[in-house]
Amino acid sequence: MTLLAEAFSNYAVELTRDQIPPEVREAALWHIVDSIGVCVAGANPKEESGAAALKLGKVWRAGEGASLFGLAARARPELAALLNGSLAQALEMDDKHGYSLARPGSTVVPAVLAVAEARGASLADAIDATVVGYEVMIRLGFVAGDRFLARGYHTSSLIGSFGVAVAVGRLAGATAAQIGDALGICGTFASGIQESTRTGSTAKILHGGWGAHAGILAIDLAMAGISGPDSVFEGKFGFFETHLTPITGQLDFAKAADALGSRWYIPETAYKPYPCCQLLHAFIEASKQILADFKRDGVTVDQITSIGCELAEPGLTLVTQPRDRKKAPSTPHEARFSLFFGVAAALVDGDVGLETFMADRLADPKILRLAQLVEATVDPLSDYPQHCPARLTVEAAGRTYFKHVPFHPGSPEAALSRDDVLDKFERNTRWYFGEDARETGVAMGATPESEPVAALIARVASGTPRMLKAS
Repeated sequence: MTLLAEAFSNYAVELTRDQIPPEVREAALWHIVDSIGVCVAGANPKEESGAAALKLGKVWRAGEGASLFGLAARARPELAALLNGSLAQALEMDDKHGYSLARPGSTVVPAVLAVAEARGASLADAIDATVVGYEVMIRLGFVAGDRFLARGYHTSSLIGSFGVAVAVGRLAGATAAQIGDALGICGTFASGIQESTRTGSTAKILHGGWGAHAGILAIDLAMAGISGPDSVFEGKFGFFETHLTPITGQLDFAKAADALGSRWYIPETAYKPYPCCQLLHAFIEASKQILADFKRDGVTVDQITSIGCELAEPGLTLVTQPRDRKKAPSTPHEARFSLFFGVAAALVDGDVGLETFMADRLADPKILRLAQLVEATVDPLSDYPQHCPARLTVEAAGRTYFKHVPFHPGSPEAALSRDDVLDKFERNTRWYFGEDARETGVAMGATPESEPVAALIARVASGTPRMLKAS
C-alpha cells in the first residue's frame, strides 16, 4: 500500500503545469486575489489584528524578503507567512472548503506568496503551488471529517502545514523524498485548539499564520537533512491516531488519495462574504429574507418576541457557548463567533459587514435586546459539514416567520460571482486603496501568469500613500 505522504509528495513533484485545467488555474488565481484582500482588511489599524500587526511589522521588518500586506513592509518569508496568514484569518473571511473544513486561503496562499516573492518565482509557479497545496490540505480534511472540530482542534493550523509543505516544496525545488520528510515534520508541528474561539481571544487568528509558518519551516528543515516519518498519517503514533484517539468510525484515507491530479476541489472552495464564522452565514441570509417578509406585512423588528435557530453540532456549541459571553460579546472576535449577536445584528441592520463587529457596535442596545431573544437547538436534518444550513424561526406581531437556507453563501450551490468577489475585495481594501480598490482587484486578477508574482504583489504596495493617510 502506498502511504499517503508518499502519494502527496509524488503528486507535488510530478504534476505538470499542463495537467492543471484552465478553470482550476483561474480558481487558484482568484483565491489568491481574495486572500490578499482579506489580509489587507485584517491589517486595518481600526481592527484588533491591525493594531497588533503594526507593532509586529516594526519588530519583524527586514530590508528584503516578502511583503507584509497592508503594512508597506517586508520580513523573512516564514515570518511574512505567519503574519499574513494571521491577518487572513483575523476577520473570519478567509476561504473554506465544505466537508473537509479546510481553510487554505489563510495557510497555503500566504506561504506560497511569501516564498514565491522572495525567490523571484513567476505567477504561474505560484498558481501551480497553490493548486497542489489546496488539493492536499482539502483531501487531508476528508480523512477525519468534522472529528477534529468535535475534539476542539482547528484545521487551519492542524492540517494547514501539510498543504503548505507540498506547495512550498514544489516552489523550492525539493525532491519527493524531501517533501515526504517535511510532511513528517509537519506532524510534529501540528497544533491549534478551539478554546480561543469559545472565549473570543485573538490567539485564534494565529492558526492560519501558524499553518503557513510551520509548513515553510518543515521544508527548510527537510532540505537541510532532517527526516520525518513516512507513516506520519497512518502510523500508530501518527498524526490522526495521536490527535483523534479514541477514534470513532473509520478514517477515510482512500478518499484523500483518490483521483489525485484529475479530481479538483479548489473550484468548489467557498469565498466567505461575511466577516464572521461561516456557521452564521446562512442565518444572515435567512434574516434578510424574513426582513423582506416583514416589509411586505408591515411588521417591524421592534415587534419580534422570539427567535429560534437550528444548526448542527459541534458547530452549535462553538457559536453559542459560553452562553453569557456569546449573548453579550465583549470583544469583536467574540462577536464574530456569536450566533446570538450575528442574527440580531442582521435583523437590526439588514446586513452584516466589517462595521458590524467594530468595538463601538458591541454595546448597541437594539442588537443586545434581540440577542437575548435568540435561542438555538440542534437541527437533526442538517448535512453539516458538507454545508452550513440555517433554519430560522421568528415570532413577531403575532405571526410566525420561518426560513430554511440549505446552502451557505459561497458554497457551490450558492456560489459567489466574480463581481461578488470583487465587491468583497473592494469592501476589504477601501481603507487602503481608496477609490481605486475595485480596480486594483481587477488588475490583480488580470496579471499574466508569465509575470513574476512580485508584479501582482506590487499592486498592493500602490496603496501605501492611502494607508499612511488612513492611519
